[in-house]
Parts: sequence; structure tokens; C-alpha cells
Amino acid sequence: MLNTPPTEEIVGSIELSPPGPFVAGSRHTLKLTYTAGPSGIEVGGGLRVLPPHRGHTYWELGKVTAECSREGAVAEIETFNDHPYTFHHSNPPLVRVTVWGQPLREGDTITITLGEHGGYSSGYFRLARVAKHAYDEDRFTVHVDVLGNGRRPREFDRPDAFVELPDTPEVTIIAEEPANVHVVAKPPGKAGEEEFETIVSVRDQFGNLADYAGRLSVQSTDPSATLPDAVSINEGVGMYEIHAGGSLEGAARIDGCSVSAQCARITVYDPRNELIGTSNCVAPGFAGEELNVYFGDMHVMTGKGTGRGMMLADTDYAYRWARDVEGLDFSVVTNGGSGEKWHEDLALDDEFNEPGRFVTIPALERGWLRGHKNVYYRSSDAVPPMPNLEIEEMFEWLAGIDVPALAIAHHPNVHSETSRYYAWGPQDFSTCDERFERLVEICQCRGSMERDQIGGEVSLGGHGSSVQDALALGLRLGFAGGTDNHRAQPGSKLSNLGGLVAEEIVNGGYTAVFAPELTREALFDALWDRRCYATTSRRILLDVVLGEHPMGSDLSADEAGAFAHERILTVHAIGHRNIDRIEVVRNNETVESVEIDAEQETLTYIDRTPLAEVPAVSDQAPDVVFYYVRVIESDGNLAWSSPIWLAR
Repeated sequence: MLNTPPTEEIVGSIELSPPGPFVAGSRHTLKLTYTAGPSGIEVGGGLRVLPPHRGHTYWELGKVTAECSREGAVAEIETFNDHPYTFHHSNPPLVRVTVWGQPLREGDTITITLGEHGGYSSGYFRLARVAKHAYDEDRFTVHVDVLGNGRRPREFDRPDAFVELPDTPEVTIIAEEPANVHVVAKPPGKAGEEEFETIVSVRDQFGNLADYAGRLSVQSTDPSATLPDAVSINEGVGMYEIHAGGSLEGAARIDGCSVSAQCARITVYDPRNELIGTSNCVAPGFAGEELNVYFGDMHVMTGKGTGRGMMLADTDYAYRWARDVEGLDFSVVTNGGSGEKWHEDLALDDEFNEPGRFVTIPALERGWLRGHKNVYYRSSDAVPPMPNLEIEEMFEWLAGIDVPALAIAHHPNVHSETSRYYAWGPQDFSTCDERFERLVEICQCRGSMERDQIGGEVSLGGHGSSVQDALALGLRLGFAGGTDNHRAQPGSKLSNLGGLVAEEIVNGGYTAVFAPELTREALFDALWDRRCYATTSRRILLDVVLGEHPMGSDLSADEAGAFAHERILTVHAIGHRNIDRIEVVRNNETVESVEIDAEQETLTYIDRTPLAEVPAVSDQAPDVVFYYVRVIESDGNLAWSSPIWLAR
């Protein structure tokens, strides 16, 4: 037995064959060969092997086998989290190999096969599958249990229980063949302007930037549109660097676009390679002459400052993805916001903040057993790092600084996938401070938080902390959306959270903001006024007014008197794709559902129930009536308008 903890120099090494690079989502038989160092491995010891799992990008293990080179030594295999293939970051797929029979000595090997294929078995053969997400410079994680202590819970923390191999096989995953073209037509940087830009990117079937070079034809449903005939995509993206400073080639920006039609779309295509993509609807004047609708992701996590290796990339990559690939108008990175890293975060926010084209908002995320909240600042000037505080203490701290702040409760009706009792739990809305909380996150990559009941777009819930539960308490909270993306790719729906398979549920989150111009200050002010709505990462256009009162309005009893006998809601919606139906919700009850089957619709809902006789939403809020609108597209994606409240 060793008298001192083993070091990496004596516990051995490991190699991968074939070494890659691998195509995203491809299947292989992979062999990991561990060679024991001078320490050897005693009977009962062994290996723990985790394939690369950064940014919730997991591998399928396939059929796993193992064998030892020493005669009489037997390798026992156990696999964990190998099905299904989406997990919380704390639970990636894991292979544990235990040595029995004879100990291993220096030079002996253990060969682990992922994706064994062939031979005789009474059970299961399947090739291993690499992650669907392209990245480079990631590694297998391998721990060596020299003495067998890792199987004894009370000795788990001993320094000689596990030793992590530092020089493990490095892996690069490249994009698959081009599959489609992603096209985003952005609004002008200021209301009243005509010219806008269009962002074009060629992607594989998993959403990675594909290795594509060529010219794509451009056309519009508006024959009078000002557009180029073609757009060029740069050479070679396949092994693009995903870390800070790396390339995001494979996307193109078309400036000086304009249309005159009420609703126009832009199509970009390559008929030879069967690639095509159509943009969202460009709708000049949709929000009137003084406002535009700007789309952004309010909730993105990155590796910077989090200390979490599961994040795919850092903040600068996230902002470049949002601006140059996803074509967002604004994006927000919500990391921890403490110490010197907070000042680094602010510097990056300011570096990428480009009024009129792309806006960042300084923000941070904090979590407690009583839920999570994001905090957003109107300016980056003189914002100190936030100390570690309880929820109520945080609000008092915010009241004492000179920068306007907005707090948003996010994923309110779920708890930590690790533990709701020791990590974080559902939102406790009794902590809501109306001095700062004007919005709530209604949708993200875990699905919708609108209702408490699980079903439809609600994948997780049942804890009594849904958005409708908050509204039933009488809270005036408008709706925001953010992906909670853990891949540093704002706007992407593919950050699997809560063990959910992103491709199988309705999820994602954008916040759409009515603002006169694309600036940090204009966006913040509109968010504060609740002049915003949420979508499941789709550029759905939605406007709802009661008389002259827009979404987010909170009418006093005197103001609501004009609507005592009749309330007329006007709804104007343009879908990202065809709209299936539009629903009106009054006091958490759907009171109207209209089938549409068209890309756009303007409709009027008239409520002739006397205001005083509308059933109360709850005993806690008997003196309020509110309305919001739900838009459901043909593929299940949604938009929710912020409510309009009337006191009575």
C-alpha cells in the first residue's frame, strides 16, 4: 500500500483510437487503452471514464466492454446515465471499470471499448455516438482508483482514492454536412428607418455552423425589395475554434436591405446542394411609426467566471454567436457577477454593445433555496460587484446603488435537478419586490412556466410556482423569455436541461421588446414598462391593446372605469410560420380560442361581462382583472403577450 497519495506521474496513461476528429452525431467503435504506471491497480481498484461533456453535449456510450492484459485479471464494467442521453450537468454518462482476480502492475493495460460491434452476446450491440455539437479542445475525463478506496463511501474524500489523469485524449468534433440555411431579417436600428440587415448562416442538421463555401441566391416575397442577387459564405468552417478568439466563419451579413410590402420574407438558397432557408417576416410599421420590435435572449450562461467546465465557451464567443450567427438584436449573459470577474464582465458587455446594431445589457444571476433571480442594469457605469446576500438583502442593496436595476425570477416552477432542498428550489413569490420585479420568465429551454399543470408546452412544474400562480397572487409581472442556454449560444433551443430532450419538447426563450431604438437605455426602459412579450425562440410579431393601452399597462380603478361595461382587445399577430390559433386569457382562464391557419391575423375580442362581475382570479387578488394573449403556431411554438391589468 502506498504511504503517500499517488501522483499523475505514477498512475499511468490512456490513449484513444481512432483519435478523431469526429463528425458531429456520428457513430463509431472507440477504444480507450489505459496503461498502468508504477503504482499499478490493486484488486478492487479501477477506472472512472467520462466522455467529453462540456455544455450539455453528451455522448452515447453504446455497447461497452473491457478487458485486462494480465492473465487472471478481470475487468468488471458498470455504466451510468447511458440512457437517455440528456442529463443535468452533474450527471454525464460514466463508465466504471473494476479490476478483480489479479492486480495490475506497471505496463499492464485495460482496453475499454465504447460501441462494441460484433461477436456473440445475448443482449445489446450499438456503436457509440459522439456529441451532436461541434467543438474542439475537449477531453475525456479519467480517474484512477489505485487502492480500491473509491468504492468505500467513508473513504471517498481520501486524497489517494481517485487520481485524475491530466493528459487524457483530446477530442475535436466537426460539423456534419450542410443541411439548411438559417436566415434572420432584423429590424432597423431606429424606428422610422427603412434599411435593415439580414444574417445568413449555413448549418448542419444539429445547428452547427457547417463547412460550406459558395454563393447563395437571394430573393424576397416582395418584388420591390432592395436585396443583392447573391451572398457569399466564407471558406472552411469545419474545425472552427470554439474557444475565445476563435473563428465564427460560415455566416454572412447583408446590409442595406429594404422592403415595401406589409409582410415580406427573404429566402436564401443553393439549388445545387439542396440548401434553402426563409427568414422571419419583415413587417415595416408593425409597431407604428415610433417603435420597432427587437428580439433578444435575456438569459445565457457561459464558462467565464462560473468555474464550470460544462459550459461550452466564454462570453465573447456567446456575444459573437448572438450577433453574427443567431442574428439577435440584443443578448444578455447572466453569470455570477462577483469580485474582479464582474469588472471583466462589464468590460465585455461594453465592448460588444453597439447601439443601432447589437445591444448587451449588464446582468447577473443569483440563486437561493427559494428560487433564482436575474438582475439587469440600465448602465454599466459605477455598478459595484454584488456581495453574497439573501434575497431581501439583495433588494436593499440594489436600492442603495445609483444605477436603475430590474430583477426577473427565472425558471420559477422547477427545482434543481440535483436537489431542491440543498441546491435551489421553486420560486417563492412572497419574496417578489415590486420596486425591482416587473417581469417573470415564462419560457426557456426547460419549456414553459405559464401553468402549474404538466402537459403541452409545460414539461416541468407541479410546484405551485408557475407564472399563473404569481398572477393569482396579484403580482403585476410582464412576460420575458430566455433560453438559460448553457452552451454560450444565445437563442439556441438545444441546451438540454432537466433531463429533457430539446428536440422533443416545445422550448426556448426570446424576449421581444417594443422600443424606439436599439440602445441599452431604450430596451431597459421598455422592459421596465412591461412593453414586451415572450416567445419560444421564434420571431413571432404580436401586439395587443385595450383601447389605447398597450400590453403591460396597469390601469387604476379610475382609468378602468371607462371599461366597466365593455372591454375591446385588439390583437395583431404575424407568425414566424403559420399561426394555428390565438387565445385570449382572462384571469388565468382561456375565454376565447380562434383558429387561424394563416401567417398573420388581426382580430378583436369583446368582453361584455361587467368588470365588477368578472370572476376573481383568486381570494388573494379579488380587485383585479387582467388579460393576456397566447399565440400558438402550427409547429407548437408560442408567444405570450404581457398582461393588461384593470383594478376594480
